[in-house]
Formats: sequence, C-alpha cells, structure tokens
Amino acid sequence: MAVTEIPRPWSSLARRTPALVFAAALVTALPIWWLVATPILTGAPERLARHAGHTPWIYLHAVTGTVMLFSGAAALWIGWTRRLFAFHRWVGATYLLSGAGAAGVALALTLVNVHHSVAQASATGTLAAVWLGAAAMAFRAVRHRRIDSHKAWVIRSYVLTWSFVFCRGLGKVLPMSDAASDAALWMTWIGPLLVCEVALQWSAGAPRAGVAS
Repeated sequence: MAVTEIPRPWSSLARRTPALVFAAALVTALPIWWLVATPILTGAPERLARHAGHTPWIYLHAVTGTVMLFSGAAALWIGWTRRLFAFHRWVGATYLLSGAGAAGVALALTLVNVHHSVAQASATGTLAAVWLGAAAMAFRAVRHRRIDSHKAWVIRSYVLTWSFVFCRGLGKVLPMSDAASDAALWMTWIGPLLVCEVALQWSAGAPRAGVAS
C-alpha cells in the first residue's frame, strides 16, 4: 500500500521564498534608486556638488549601475520563469557588462580615494572587487555549460548589486556618524552575502536520501 506523504506546513513557503525575496528586492530597489540615482542622472546641482572633480565618472557609475540593477533583475526573472528565454543571453550579457562598468568605475574611484576616507574606500572598493569576482565566475560557469554553478554565482552577484539598496536605505533611515557609516558599509554587503551563501548551501547539508538523521 502506497504511503501518501503529508506535506510539511512550511514546504509551500520554502518553495516560494526565492520569489518572495526577489519581489522584496525589486520593491525596495525602486524608491532607493529614485532617491539616490535620479538626482545624479538629472544633474541636480546639490547632489553633484559633493562629486566635484569626478562628476563624469559618477554620472557613468549611475548610468551603468541603473542598467545593472534592472537588467540583473530581468535576467534572474527570465532564468527562473523560463519566460522570454530567447532574450536571456542578451539580458544577462547586458547585466554583466553594465555591472563591470559600474564596479570598474567604483573600484577606480576608491583606489584614488576621491572622498579622502580610507575606511569608506576600502569598503566600497572591496565590494566592487568581490562583485567583479562573482560576475567572472558566473561568466566562466556559463561558458562551460555549468548551469547550476552559473545560477548560484549570478544570485551572489545580484545580492551584492542589491547591497547598494541596503546601504543607501540604511543611511536614509538611520542618521549615523562618519565612523558608523563606514562600518555600516561593510555590514550592508557582507551580511546579505553571508545569508545568501547559507541559503545556497543549505541543501548540501541536508540528510541523504535513505540515511537516518
């Protein structure tokens, strides 16, 4: 007699968690992008004043970062749903190229320390370097048709992309001193990346089929 497995109460939620997290990322990204990137893209003098001396580079960073944020979301959506999959390669390439531009500009600006803050430059520069590493791994994996690895590295890279939202949002909600703000820069990308890594590796620690836990 076949035994019908009773679904665990959290199984449905667990299957929907990636979609819920993805939706939350988009919902939070839109207002922060509007508040932070739009003034730079429209040339608001009060926002560009603090970037005097490197205004063209910060504009390029805002443009490529905008494309990166939304093309990455589109690439993940296509990859998960398989809808409009014929465009996945092009959307993914747009994400990686725009992200390489945004991260490259950020890394260059931090290396010359345009804001004269070693603490800030080290946090943002390391973030840019880690993003470039994750993106390179995603590209290498898909070139060799290692699709599962490609998916995991793209997710890691997009979590790092979204850390811009966490960083700017935290600064809007919690007024902080310069020292606290510099410390928060590390937390806003290392924390989400750690949570992401646990989620990606969770099944690797699950009991094997037929082996008692």
